[in-house]
Amino acid sequence: MTSATDLTVGFFGTSIMEHLEAYNTQMTNQANLPKAGTMVTVEGWHQRGWVHRLALSLRAARPHVTFDIRNHGQGGATSRDIASIVETDRATTGTDYDLVFLGCGINDVWRRYQGRLAEAVDIDEYSRHLTTMLKQLSGYSRQVVVVSETPFGPVEAPGTVVEMNVELVRYNKAARAAADVCGALFLDVWTPVAAAARHLPADDATAGVWNDGVHLSELGDTILLQEAERFLADRRVIEQLVDHPRSERDRAL
Repeated sequence: MTSATDLTVGFFGTSIMEHLEAYNTQMTNQANLPKAGTMVTVEGWHQRGWVHRLALSLRAARPHVTFDIRNHGQGGATSRDIASIVETDRATTGTDYDLVFLGCGINDVWRRYQGRLAEAVDIDEYSRHLTTMLKQLSGYSRQVVVVSETPFGPVEAPGTVVEMNVELVRYNKAARAAADVCGALFLDVWTPVAAAARHLPADDATAGVWNDGVHLSELGDTILLQEAERFLADRRVIEQLVDHPRSERDRAL
């Protein structure tokens, strides 16, 4: 039996969850930072963004708990792609999760407006994929949280962005409905991101919530981090997962 202080947390979604960042080890060494104007070699990519920061937050708040964080986010993925990732993960790893975050939809909508019609996913197919994933994940996860998609910023002409966001709202509503039917929790991050965007300059990567109209800036990531932290705290999600006996997964809260 796995210890009640070991929690496996999975993330399935798009680049909003994956959030890759290029790195060089020298760039993180505060005692030996490269001088301004010098060049460094990118040694690889690692995951950052709100998921990485949430993992750090969980570990900092509960050092007695071991969090096994598995980020399966994939840039450019549609719900069709993520459904395949969920199936592959289960088939190849057989992982039982304590907590899962699932989010998709932004690329389902965006692909149609990019003219990539073969990759676009209409709302009916989206709903089917989401329901299938929720049923699958609920079978081996103690708690599933569906995360809404964040709105589009200035990635296209203003009129097109409005149209895309109207469509994406429909997908978020379908996600909430699927979560309700399947007994999953629903985390709305659209509302706080949209509220912040109304008050912040959209064309300034240092102050806006996006760095390119789709991917979030550090500020946008901070909004998602705070919403996720508040959501977990208000519902005592982690406390319930730690306190409940792991040997009775079928009765877990």
